[in-house]
Amino acid sequence: MTLGQLNFTVTVFLTSMCLGCGAERLIPPGVSQVGTLANPAITESSGIVASRQFTNVFWTHNDGGKSETLYAVTRDGKTLGEFKVLGVKIDDWEDIAIDDERHLYIADTGDNDAKRKRVAVFRIDEPDPASSAGVVRATQRWQVRWPNGPVDSEGLFVHGTNGYLVTKVKNDRRAEVYRFHISGAESQMLEPVARLTIDSPVTGATISPKGEAVAIVAGTGAFVYRIDGDVSKLATLRPYHTRFKHDSIEACTFVPDGLLTTAESKEIFLFTEAPFRVLP
Repeated sequence: MTLGQLNFTVTVFLTSMCLGCGAERLIPPGVSQVGTLANPAITESSGIVASRQFTNVFWTHNDGGKSETLYAVTRDGKTLGEFKVLGVKIDDWEDIAIDDERHLYIADTGDNDAKRKRVAVFRIDEPDPASSAGVVRATQRWQVRWPNGPVDSEGLFVHGTNGYLVTKVKNDRRAEVYRFHISGAESQMLEPVARLTIDSPVTGATISPKGEAVAIVAGTGAFVYRIDGDVSKLATLRPYHTRFKHDSIEACTFVPDGLLTTAESKEIFLFTEAPFRVLP
C-alpha cells in the first residue's frame, strides 16, 4: 500500500458523512449517526423525548414559533404522526419533556434577545401516534419569570412535582438550572437550583425516567450527571463529557443503549459510552 493509499484509508475510516448536512464531519468514538429525520416539514428539530407508553415512539418539534405542530417519529427518523397543538400561541418552542402520567411538556422559553418578561411551559396529554385526530389540546399553562431578569433557555425536563429549565449561556458564563412547581400557581417566579460547570451554550436537556441521570447537550457535545434522583446534586457533581462539536445538535433523550440526540440539520446521533447507558 502506498502512502497516498494509506492516507485515503485512514481518512475514510475516521470521517463519516452526515446525511443531510452536505459536508463531511468528524464523528468521535462513542458517537454514531443512527438516522435522519425524513419528514421535510421537520426543518429544525429542537427537542426530542422518548415516549414512556409507546414503543419506538419519539416526540419532536421545530425550533421557534413557526408551527405549533408535534411530530411522532421512530428512532431512525420515520414519521408516525403529526398533531397540531391547540390552545397555545408559541413564541419560541425550544424543548419538550415528559412525565410518568402520560403528559408532554412544551418549553416556550427561547429568548435570543433576552427581552421576554415571562416565558411559558404548556402541558398536553400524550396522544396516540396512530390516532387520525391530528390535534391535541393544551391542558395547563405556567407563566414563569427569571429572578434576575430575562434569560434564554433551551432545556426542559420534569422530575417529580417540578419542572426544570436550563439556561443557555454565552460569553463563557456557566449554565444554571431553575425550577417551577407543577402543582403551583399558573404564574411563578423560577427558583434557582444549581449552577453547572458547563460554560458552552446549552441547547437541550433530559432526565432518565427514574431520575438516575440528567443529560445536557451543548455546543461542545453531550454531558451526563449521575444524580440518583436528587436534582440539587447538579450543583456539585462533575459530569461525564463526550466532546462533539456540532453547531446544530439541539435535543436529547435517553434510550437503553445511550443518549439519542437530534440536530436541526436532521441527523440523529447516538452517544453510546457507558455513562450514557443509564436505562436497564
